[in-house]
Amino acid sequence: MKLMQITCLSLIMALIIGCKDDSKKPQGPQDRETVPEAITDTLADTAHNSQNSLDWAGTYSGVTPCADCPGMKTDITLNSDNTYSLQEQYLEKEKTPRSFKGSFTWDNDKSVITLDAEGDHHKFKVMEGSLRILDKFGDEKQGGKPEDFVLPKVK
Repeated sequence: MKLMQITCLSLIMALIIGCKDDSKKPQGPQDRETVPEAITDTLADTAHNSQNSLDWAGTYSGVTPCADCPGMKTDITLNSDNTYSLQEQYLEKEKTPRSFKGSFTWDNDKSVITLDAEGDHHKFKVMEGSLRILDKFGDEKQGGKPEDFVLPKVK
């Protein structure tokens, strides 16, 4: 009788061990599903960012919307040593542009720069061949179409 109990118990243990959930077992590359190429093309490449992938140093210029004037002329030169020179002029309100010089820092994602206190902490999103003027919080400026706040690179 005891022999039959031991045999039955052994058989039950063998079935339990044999039916163990394999979902936690590590899979080799050949066992994994492949990710479609269309999806991998859209995944963010964290090794590349505006700071290290774009030719961002240079001069950007444009006229952006102004609530009480024909526009604001902005010229900004970004140097590869993280310094800048900025000229701003309210058209038909100022005879000469106001000039600022200083340094800028990159955000954590390395896609937005912030000017120092001399530049009133202005923020710009660095894009291919242009800068987008952002508000003080790093959001798109209001008061016009988003493309109205883009400064193309001129040299």
